[in-house]
Amino acid sequence: MFKRLFDLSVKRKGSQIFGFYLVYSFLGAFAAGIICGIIISVLHPETVTFEDAAHFGLLYGPAMAVIYGVIISLLIIKEKGIFNSFKAVLLTIASVPLLYFGGVSIGMIPVAFLTSLDSEKDEE
Repeated sequence: MFKRLFDLSVKRKGSQIFGFYLVYSFLGAFAAGIICGIIISVLHPETVTFEDAAHFGLLYGPAMAVIYGVIISLLIIKEKGIFNSFKAVLLTIASVPLLYFGGVSIGMIPVAFLTSLDSEKDEE
């Protein structure tokens, strides 16, 4: 389930896709929280209450989720060498609105399915 998690060129099946989804969703949510906290503290030093921080988190959070998901998608596409794959492009495009409106918990589903595509680098 968690074999070779950080090797993005691996073709995953079933439980490996789910393991990838779990780990990368958790890492993305954690990283986005840290980065949003830093951005809010630097750009909005007047923020002192939890409500103020939550308001700014709702503004910056979706942008962080989209950036994270697209970067992971592009890294998978690069590692697999599937730049010309219609499925890869479609899954990446589909992940953007899901990442924005659903966060990493929903938006990483198409990204995880990118790992199930065949690698073109093996054929070279």
